[in-house]
Amino acid sequence: MSEELITIEASPRSTRGKSEMRKLRRSGRIPGVLLDKGQSHPLEFDPKWLHKAMKSEKQFNLTFNGATKRVKIQELQLDHVKRLPLHVDLVYV
Repeated sequence: MSEELITIEASPRSTRGKSEMRKLRRSGRIPGVLLDKGQSHPLEFDPKWLHKAMKSEKQFNLTFNGATKRVKIQELQLDHVKRLPLHVDLVYV
């Protein structure tokens, strides 16, 4: 693993619910959840960077709330027809 991991910046998300997630996806962002020891932190980020992270062993550095931590993709939900990401679950490595 000599390659440098990419860094993705995520912003916290305060809205929840199906209609809010659809609005978020229409605006070009991807909803996600960062799972951490029984807690979940809702977030959103740019799908362009998620695509790059999926190519690099599904691990990357995530900048969230001012801290940068190494995370991996635990689950990725894709649209069945378009094959675009709908939601992603992340966990700390």
